[in-house]
Amino acid sequence: MLAMKQILILSLAVSGSLAAPSSTLGIDNKNSLKSPFLSRVDGSLLENRDPTCSGPVKSSPTRYWLDQQDHTGAPRGYAPFINDAASYPVYRNVRSYNAVGDGNTDDTNALQKAINAISAGPDPNSAGTRYKNEVTTRPALVYVPGGTYKLTKPLDMRLNTILVGDPLNRPIFKASSNFNGAILINGNDFATDGASGTTNFFIGIKNIIIDTTNINPNTAVVALNWGVAQACQLTNIKIQMPSNSGGHVGIDLSQGSTISVSDITIIGGVAGIRNNNQQVNFKNISFQYCTTALLGKGGYTTVVQGANFDTCGLGVDISGAGGFGSVVILDSNSVNSGPVVKFHDSSNDSGDRNSQVVIENLSVSGSNNPIAIDSNGATKLANAPSIDTWVFGNETPGGYRNGDSLITPRSGSLLVNGKFFTMPQPTYAEYASDQFVNVKAVPGYPVKGDGSTDDSVSLNAILQANANNCKVSYFPYGVYVVKSTLFVPAGSRIVGEAWSVISGWADNFGNRNNPKPVVQIGKPNDIGVAQIQDMRFTVKDIAPGAIIVQVNMAGSQPGDVAFWNSHITVGGAADTNVNVACSDGNTADCPAAFAMVHLTSSSSSYIENMWGWTADHSLERGGYQNIATGRGLLVEATKGTWLTGTSFEHNTLYNYNLHNARNVYAGMQQTETAYWQGQGSQQNAPSPWTAVSQYGDPDFSWCAGGDQSCRMGLAQNIDGGTDLFLYGAAFWTFFHGETHANYSDPATVCGTNCITNEARVTNTPKHLYWYAVNTKSAKIMILDNNSNPAEYNNPGGWSAGGVIAAYLSYKGS
Repeated sequence: MLAMKQILILSLAVSGSLAAPSSTLGIDNKNSLKSPFLSRVDGSLLENRDPTCSGPVKSSPTRYWLDQQDHTGAPRGYAPFINDAASYPVYRNVRSYNAVGDGNTDDTNALQKAINAISAGPDPNSAGTRYKNEVTTRPALVYVPGGTYKLTKPLDMRLNTILVGDPLNRPIFKASSNFNGAILINGNDFATDGASGTTNFFIGIKNIIIDTTNINPNTAVVALNWGVAQACQLTNIKIQMPSNSGGHVGIDLSQGSTISVSDITIIGGVAGIRNNNQQVNFKNISFQYCTTALLGKGGYTTVVQGANFDTCGLGVDISGAGGFGSVVILDSNSVNSGPVVKFHDSSNDSGDRNSQVVIENLSVSGSNNPIAIDSNGATKLANAPSIDTWVFGNETPGGYRNGDSLITPRSGSLLVNGKFFTMPQPTYAEYASDQFVNVKAVPGYPVKGDGSTDDSVSLNAILQANANNCKVSYFPYGVYVVKSTLFVPAGSRIVGEAWSVISGWADNFGNRNNPKPVVQIGKPNDIGVAQIQDMRFTVKDIAPGAIIVQVNMAGSQPGDVAFWNSHITVGGAADTNVNVACSDGNTADCPAAFAMVHLTSSSSSYIENMWGWTADHSLERGGYQNIATGRGLLVEATKGTWLTGTSFEHNTLYNYNLHNARNVYAGMQQTETAYWQGQGSQQNAPSPWTAVSQYGDPDFSWCAGGDQSCRMGLAQNIDGGTDLFLYGAAFWTFFHGETHANYSDPATVCGTNCITNEARVTNTPKHLYWYAVNTKSAKIMILDNNSNPAEYNNPGGWSAGGVIAAYLSYKGS
């Protein structure tokens, strides 16, 4: 621990009040920093600001910066909760496992060894394998340099693994002509829980090309099986298939509950994507020469944002998707293609009314085909060059609509070139390795990431210096414990390795009456850059005063403040004591965190693929998980917020709360109620918490004191605000009073009316446009004390479920 004088100096440095000193030190280029940027006075890290920098220096590197980091020495990634941590390789380059990438050598076994290995020795399987070997304790980043890697049989991913290709020269995974199997890359870890897609967490693939063109076009084969769950990432992928194929499928979401698939190009195939996932946001998918671009075979709701259908026979086909509730096609374009959507017309169905459709901001060119047809080929929406908004399904107010043309007047604060802003996850491939600083490699500022040492003082100093000098902060894998708030200043860019963990120690985050952020992004009214990717944030112990992530700052342009593939977890993992401390069914003893994420009124941020999970079960080494996290995502931001594929689950008061928020876009929000709540619970919301008006908490005063079905956490609370544009809600209630992870117990499995109110709207928000609301096991889908739409009157989706294609009760000013 630093002396008081040193802490004062550091505090001044973080606040920006300290003059730059004259002496400097440098770090060797292997640890990513060549030019001097740091100073030490009395052992404290001080800022030596470069007044000329506005960001990392762009160049034309020939080698990707990630592979130039020190992955074998002391600053390497370190997995602290395994016995062989000293030798376990978090980072592994497939070339070290004898993959060749010349297009001729069979690289299948070498690639599989790189994924499975727990040793970097000459025989990587001699020490064991990651196959069926825990979930969160053995992370792996598998790096694949450019080249063509020949596959003769399927390649299987593992949990807690990111496969990263070189974005400067994306590697090609190419099937051989004698390929033996039905799947090239199996993203689902079949070794886990009977291959259940809903428990396949923390799997990622990015920056690669998959090629099936050597296989007979009519052979049934899948380029990538993606039957996975939340916290999984698929981005910057290209899939090449024969354009005349009768059997090739690009991506098969065969099962699971993932929330985000983004920035993919798919060429050829009988189907670009085949979807049977519970819910998903497809962002910026380019389909070219596909017979059917997106074939829905099941699941419940989908958002298709920023799609481009180019010379495809059919855009989106949900005509045979059974209980599929709704689809939103948003900000998309169809060129030289057949109908944009084919669906089952459920307007005359006596029971569930499924396959409800919303189209918004669609452009069409090069074709006279109708835009929407039913399963019999009848035209439901004729050809037109553009569509503002078209709804086929339940509207509130108004009832079922057989094709209703509307106007959705969007807020300009959320738009770029007429579309809701999106941004691909940066690879930073335009920066050479000297623009990166490994936070474990700064002399004089020890950072351990060992799951027990307090790293907050050194990390705060390093982050401030990196921001001042426009360097990217690289966090090799570790569990970085912080006893005081980790401050991320304007000018920050942070990249993790296989979900590096920041963990708040309860000592400073224990007072629920004075909550503090574990990670604080900027100060109120700061303007600048803070971009974070591939990280996980949690608490080490029960911390009732912890706001795990708080965002205060905005950027000068959209995306300056952003998160990609970064997640919040409470409990469930070996790196937290919450995993073993909350087995009792009475959650009064486990108020584990005050809130997951708080976007304050001065903030503006873009968030893509974020999962906020209060654990309902232990992934390893824990008992029952009866955890009472107070709140999920609180949005009070007004300057522009973009939520693109997000999920918050199992929180006590709410999962999402838009409290006097303005200018919010959300594309696919997925929630589950806390399993321990409801009938049979020992605590009724807001207990074991107290509603705090300062944070816009719902107080459940509309419920009778003992009404346990009413006193369950809200999927979403919308409290006032204006210009709220929400697309795709997947609000699920599966259990009540479940405290022993017995998910087949009929006494706790939800049927109809399990939760009284799934969501709530209050205090008359303005310009609220909410499309494709899907619920499960709720009596009232949206409590608004006006129309109070019920599942009974809007049946669809799940067997006990409801679908509202358009909720427009507060669209006016």
